[in-house]
Amino acid sequence: MCAAESGVEFELTPSAYRRLRRATETLRAELVVRLAGEVGLRPAEIARVRPGDVGIYERDGTDHYFLAVPDEDGGTARRAYLPPDVEHDLRQYARANDLNDEDRLVPVSPRRVQMLVAEAGERAAERTGDSRFQSVSSRTLREFFARQLLAEEGVDPHVVATVGGWGSLESVERFLPELDRADVAAAFERTSLVDGVGGDSARETAVGSRFDAAFERIRAAADALSTASTRDEIERRTCDRLVDGDPYAAAWIGRRRGGSIGVATQAGSGVELDGLSSEDGAVGEVLATDDVRTTDDVGSDPAFAAWREHADSNGYRAAAVVPVGNGETVDTVLGVGTTAPVTDRERALLSYLGRRLGQAITVVEQRRLLLADTVVELTFESGDPNSFFARLSAEHDCTVTLDGVVPGEEGALVYFVTLAGAGSERVLSWATDRAAIDDARLVRDYGDEALLELVVSGRDLATTLVDHGATVGEMEATNGTERVVGQVSAETDVRRLVADVTDAFPDTELITKRERDRPAETPTAFRASLRDSLTEKQSAVLQAAYHAGYFEWPRGSTAEELADAIGITSPTLHNHLRRAQQKLLTAFFTDDQRPGDPESPWDED
Repeated sequence: MCAAESGVEFELTPSAYRRLRRATETLRAELVVRLAGEVGLRPAEIARVRPGDVGIYERDGTDHYFLAVPDEDGGTARRAYLPPDVEHDLRQYARANDLNDEDRLVPVSPRRVQMLVAEAGERAAERTGDSRFQSVSSRTLREFFARQLLAEEGVDPHVVATVGGWGSLESVERFLPELDRADVAAAFERTSLVDGVGGDSARETAVGSRFDAAFERIRAAADALSTASTRDEIERRTCDRLVDGDPYAAAWIGRRRGGSIGVATQAGSGVELDGLSSEDGAVGEVLATDDVRTTDDVGSDPAFAAWREHADSNGYRAAAVVPVGNGETVDTVLGVGTTAPVTDRERALLSYLGRRLGQAITVVEQRRLLLADTVVELTFESGDPNSFFARLSAEHDCTVTLDGVVPGEEGALVYFVTLAGAGSERVLSWATDRAAIDDARLVRDYGDEALLELVVSGRDLATTLVDHGATVGEMEATNGTERVVGQVSAETDVRRLVADVTDAFPDTELITKRERDRPAETPTAFRASLRDSLTEKQSAVLQAAYHAGYFEWPRGSTAEELADAIGITSPTLHNHLRRAQQKLLTAFFTDDQRPGDPESPWDED
């Protein structure tokens, strides 16, 4: 039994990584493994690297090597750190193969890069007898790269996220080791916040204590999000947790309403805040830039002029405005008032809370949409080449039809689509070289058609609608034109949603808009009720397994492949899947006949 079928997750150790390297049969294959496992490159990036992309940086007498990672447009996506021994092997390989600075080191498709890694894993499994090597992928190697730097070498998470191409600190958080109070105390003892120097020690200690208090308040607010069932409850809990102790004297959440901000909820002991504009001032700045705005003195900062009465009444001087959203659009902000200036570390924590808050709101709004009696159905049509599926269908003169979509890791969406009119290998090779795609694989080949799994983290019309809280029911892209049908709640500001979509994809128009009533007793209502009983993760895993053919015989996908696409471990996937199946069967069989009941087929003679 292979690891994928047994559900055993394989996290590479340094010794296992060395065995994997030894299992490679060519210098090219070993270089591919090293670029993924020690430099953190993705398959598409490995396929673009050239000898001329290597640069040297001298610091304090020591030479450091960096790799200017090429993007798909010929620019530089980021600068990855190149360990000296990897730089040496890369240079030796280039010389041995007579490559000039502009030649690609590995002139193959990203799909072939993935296959080289998989082949090394197969050979390592054969040589060692450890079947877990069969599950090794390029993603396994990138995760090894992150864990080694964070857990073993103690590299700053921000540095790891930067050189590895992860979009945020939150993306690498799952690779960090668990910390207890002793670890945290030891870390702070190595800083000036505890040891202090001269007359600044008392002030620095106070700053450290204040940051600890802020960390506890923000963590408490984030922890409270998971059990809230409505948007109002999410917002109320967030504000209440933030002011339940130092250092925050007031907290509020506001939503854009035309040219103003309507304060939905607030917590504090003083007067309520009003008169905020969504067009200017600190709030308008945050809505426009999607970045945290702070001030050390509300009284003297003109961007916070509308806050002054509120600050005096609630007893704070410094303040921050935080964007609440999912990275696509922002129409909600979180405001906090505090007695001392907001530090850079605290600012990062508040930004993290804003993202968590936005994600939680999206989840409950989508759940409310599933249970609503009336929804608004919107049909968009786009020929914009910046939308991934429109471009795919144009490039390959084919048709792509949506089968299902579930959330993946780091804000990505896992699409299951049927491809017709083009070869699956050619499309997959092209897709894995696109910046919008994190991963792509063939699930089933039916001859004239094929079922593909595409992990999309970049720009696409359907993805944008989901990011705005819509549920996408239909999507078809043919010869460069993408048609998407989505549903939003009746309370949604449709005009603003359409404006956001057409701003992102100018060659797009709203074709139809209509309200739809949902009768209470229908299969749709039953499914909505069932989905409401599932957690977000259980629902995502169950849908992914269904669309990927996990329940078919023979299986269209293994548990390991599913876990890899969603971004979780195999044991975690099995846990969510079992719990979801139990709820599904309970809903189906509750109050139904059981063995021994009248007219049951299991009655004993």
